[in-house]
Amino acid sequence: MSPRNLAESRAFAIGRAYFDAGFFWECHEVLEAVWLVTTPASPEREIVQALIQLANARLKLLMERPKAALRLCDIVEAHIAQLGGTNLIMGVEQGALLDELRQTRSAAKAEI
Repeated sequence: MSPRNLAESRAFAIGRAYFDAGFFWECHEVLEAVWLVTTPASPEREIVQALIQLANARLKLLMERPKAALRLCDIVEAHIAQLGGTNLIMGVEQGALLDELRQTRSAAKAEI
């Protein structure tokens, strides 16, 4: 599947909608199916993996496991670092993703 087709896929749209609605487990499950069809070592794979792990970090916050959330934030940051200077991948802006990461990390630190 091409990166454009993946970005426009129903599964990707639903996964992002689940994230935005706070359904982090569901987001993780749906986006994993998208991740499985991405090209290894591609920006698309990195961005989907970052979204999956960010959803997982948010879920850990809801479960009152801030240390696990922080560990996952580090993983998200590593995936974002692999993107280099590419700002927009599959409709996801790197800056917006970094903002979400900062908010999640801040919330986790506040709970420790």
